Amino acid sequence: MWHQEVVDPGHAPGYDGVVNDYFLVHTTAFQPRGAMSDEELAAENMTGFRWWRLAEIVGYDGPDVFSPRDLGSPLSALIAFGLPTGTVRLGL
Repeated sequence: MWHQEVVDPGHAPGYDGVVNDYFLVHTTAFQPRGAMSDEELAAENMTGFRWWRLAEIVGYDGPDVFSPRDLGSPLSALIAFGLPTGTVRLGL
């Protein structure tokens, strides 16, 4: 549904950029937690998981960083207008 490519040598330690593809998956409620250990997640710069409400994302001004940075805009459009007809390219 969304595609993001960022090329920037300083984007993350040890990486020269990222490619992210975002998918919409309908599922029942669950606790977000994959199979990786806390140490493996930390090595990937992941420090935790949680669910966010749209209003929390749009109004957030804390230290955490969303990807894309302006997640509130495409997420608001998705909720207001439904699925896009094609893949939407996102910036940083």
